[in-house]
Amino acid sequence: MVEIKHRKPLGIKLIFQSFVLLFIGSCSFLPKGSITHNVNAGCISPKEKESVERKVQLESGMRGQVKFLGEPENFSSITNKMSEYNIPALSLALINKGEIEWADIYQNVNFPEEQKLDCTSIFQAASLSKPVTFLAAVRMHAAGEIDLDKNIQNYLKDFVLPQGKQTAENPVTFRNIFSHTSGITAGGYEGYAKDVALPSDLDILRGSAGVNSPAIEVVTPPNETLAYSGGAYTLAEVALQDIYSEEFSNIMNKWILVPAGMNHSEFTQPLLASRADQVAKGYTQSGKVLDGGWRNYPEQAAAGLWSNSIDMAKFLIEIYKAYQGKSPIFSQADIKSIISQERDGQVYGFILNRSGDDISITHYGGNAGYRTGMTISLTSGNGLAYLTNSDNGGALGNELLLSAAQVYNWQHFKQTNAQREQVSSEVLKGLSGEYKWNDQIDLSIRYDASHNLISLIFPNGDEYKLTPIVGDELDFIHPNTGVKVTFLMKDDFRSFTLYGQTAVKL
Repeated sequence: MVEIKHRKPLGIKLIFQSFVLLFIGSCSFLPKGSITHNVNAGCISPKEKESVERKVQLESGMRGQVKFLGEPENFSSITNKMSEYNIPALSLALINKGEIEWADIYQNVNFPEEQKLDCTSIFQAASLSKPVTFLAAVRMHAAGEIDLDKNIQNYLKDFVLPQGKQTAENPVTFRNIFSHTSGITAGGYEGYAKDVALPSDLDILRGSAGVNSPAIEVVTPPNETLAYSGGAYTLAEVALQDIYSEEFSNIMNKWILVPAGMNHSEFTQPLLASRADQVAKGYTQSGKVLDGGWRNYPEQAAAGLWSNSIDMAKFLIEIYKAYQGKSPIFSQADIKSIISQERDGQVYGFILNRSGDDISITHYGGNAGYRTGMTISLTSGNGLAYLTNSDNGGALGNELLLSAAQVYNWQHFKQTNAQREQVSSEVLKGLSGEYKWNDQIDLSIRYDASHNLISLIFPNGDEYKLTPIVGDELDFIHPNTGVKVTFLMKDDFRSFTLYGQTAVKL
């Protein structure tokens, strides 16, 4: 059983929440055939009349996160949204009462090179790799193969974790690595072009020459700060390989992918050439395919999983079944213990939502050229998984979650009500500049004179176009996600708050 650890409340929200909340159009529809969806290989068709109706309702009833008061609500379609956001392909699976109700793949004919895809095709799952890795480790712990609370150094053969804020009494462990509280350097990974030799895991940990990420350090005491760390997951990856003397992809096959029935998924990096034709190639925001089709991620535990929506839905369903005491691979005690360890709305990288008696978990991911997400209610067994092959996919993903919540009557992902405010172009222009958020992350505010609006730019390039709204300060909202940005009058609008943390103009 996964032991519950009680620690003091944490004051800093998980940094990746600013990125993973990555994400209404008109009632006009695209000409017939502009977007296709494939009901052939690997797809799951709805069986009941009600299921068919819900599928049609979701496909045609896409809505935005924010409903502006006093304005009619506009609806769109998945097809319109894929065209609007310039997204080549979408893999989507809907879960109802603990079963996959239907799964489909949608393709934009403006990208003819992608038309060979079907529901067995694979996408980069990006940070969805992390919970899959974690749940594999939960099974190892339950089997007595590892101890989640043991000093990670005891498992390492060739790597010595540099001395930082960890101590013998408060060490880095598998548990605080997986819960993003290890204190190891915050940040994610960029991936490597396919024509570049991949560094080893040890090179990545050490920040050796040719590595595009810094060496890992324990910069804060373990268990005190909640901060996303891809480097910590790579440390866990090395430890697991040292324990089993086996390739990471083989370890994951044995402990999670095969048991969960994730038949089309794998952690192999680089991907074998024999599977290249099954890949949905990644695309930039401008609609340009990545050089070579995708980047390689040797940091497999953090970002290296290849998968699709059906396999990720199967993974979610096993967690739901375990919570209900009906999974053959996870114990109910383990999953309930995990859920009980909430910290600032997070549990081991999942965003935890409690609405009345409903409990749901959600996770997002973003690699170069890919945006992904998944959610499930542990109470009702309702949820979905989506994978897109575009840097623009987060916006579509958020709207899928919100719209599915309306169609399937979920308790989470509710719309946000707001009222527009008029702000002069002079004020908007004065807000532009570079900001340091939470004393750690560089953010930008950009003014677009042609549309008289400002955008919030994240380090990974994601752009949130902001709408001014009525509030106590100078308030803005991102219509697609409901993310709020508040500029503070007390310092002449030279700082703003985001997720409760302050960004200061440089």
